[in-house]
Amino acid sequence: MGAKSSDSSASDCPQAADRADEEKVIPWAEGNGLWRALSQLVNDLTGVDLVTFFVQNPFTCDTAEGLAMRIGRQPYQVEPVLERLTEMKLLNKSYTGPYCVYEMTNDVQHRQTAQQYVLWLSEGYHWTRMVLDS
Repeated sequence: MGAKSSDSSASDCPQAADRADEEKVIPWAEGNGLWRALSQLVNDLTGVDLVTFFVQNPFTCDTAEGLAMRIGRQPYQVEPVLERLTEMKLLNKSYTGPYCVYEMTNDVQHRQTAQQYVLWLSEGYHWTRMVLDS
């Protein structure tokens, strides 16, 4: 690897954006792929809103329709994301009569990864606002 010059090119930005801030990532989360999987899964605002909602309301148990209403989306927008979060084991899916409901996992590592991810997003938002407001 050669030394980098003091002026960085635009091509450096995508590489930095693809990496999590290593000081903020729970070490086992990166090691077992949770952080990367969550970053790839939550690649739109619907995903960000759902993960943030569950982190802020960890005891919620609701249907896709109810969750869509809570985050201001349509059910067709949240259903595929809920399924992917369930496949990743960040959410549990169960049936109560005819209703399919989702809730945050009880797995400590998965919950902490989601919490850390939302915190990381929040800090990034505040840094961006500081730069834009100056």
